[in-house]
Amino acid sequence: MPVRFISPSLGGSSLGGFGGPLKARQWEVGLAYRHLGADQWFVGTEVREASAPFGQPLFLNISSLDASVSYGVTDRVSLTLTLPFSRGTHSRFYADGKRHKVKASGLGDVSLVGNVWLRNPAKHPDGNFALGLGLKTPSGDNGVIDDFFLANGSVIRSPVDQAIQLGDGGVGMVLQAQAFQRLVNRVSGYFYGWYLLTPRERTGVPSPLPGVPLSVPDVYSFRPGLTYELRPKRGLSMSLGTRIDGIPVRDLAGGNQGFRRPGYSLYLDPGIAIARRRGTLTLNIPLRLHQNFKRSLADVERGTSGGGDLAKYLILVGYALRF
Repeated sequence: MPVRFISPSLGGSSLGGFGGPLKARQWEVGLAYRHLGADQWFVGTEVREASAPFGQPLFLNISSLDASVSYGVTDRVSLTLTLPFSRGTHSRFYADGKRHKVKASGLGDVSLVGNVWLRNPAKHPDGNFALGLGLKTPSGDNGVIDDFFLANGSVIRSPVDQAIQLGDGGVGMVLQAQAFQRLVNRVSGYFYGWYLLTPRERTGVPSPLPGVPLSVPDVYSFRPGLTYELRPKRGLSMSLGTRIDGIPVRDLAGGNQGFRRPGYSLYLDPGIAIARRRGTLTLNIPLRLHQNFKRSLADVERGTSGGGDLAKYLILVGYALRF
């Protein structure tokens, strides 16, 4: 699943009710933190620990921090530069019959996205729609290595699991859309979605399947929902929506070979936001409702079941400051 990528909390601080779209020559700096822990192995929609390596649970813990800087080119056009950092650990049983932990930490794949609001924000403060287009660089190390233990007790150096690698190894195109609309009194609807299109098919980094390198998969996330201004004068609002994060079996462009873990997770996404002066603090704790780990093309060709770990919930905390 797309554990390396973070989407803005609560529909993004630039949506209605959270300061509105950036104005010309206005800056916004932000930090977005995410933590997840996973300890269940899924195949399809069901938990199947027996299908995990050596039939034992895997423990996955990842903490990510996105630092972003946005600039309003005009009242309708803005640019956002995002620098992601993460630290992940992956614990499982090895051929020596013991549990071991590997880790990866550092800078991920830096991205730059341009965003344009289709309606004049000054004339449409209660509803608008924006499209974004950007570039994701392969700046993150996609071949981080650590110690792996063999049955005879010897140790070899090998790439860590794809779930905690810092990057995917390919240049990507970011397709983004967001919208908000006041529905009645204090209630507004929002939508935020992005799709990462990666033309490169695969890298030279080995995967858990012998002779199969890691792929460079597309990634997507979509979040519709509602916000309610709980205490407008104090800048306090709450939201409730859903989010779906996933990796497709087949990419929109490029090949589909290589090792990937396709599938999706559906979350119930409650959140709260506090806007004071120029700053906005958000907290979201998405709770997983449904999941489906699909078999990749490499799994089908080799007769393997596929599958992987998923988090029961996510913790997302964001802060944005405008000046």
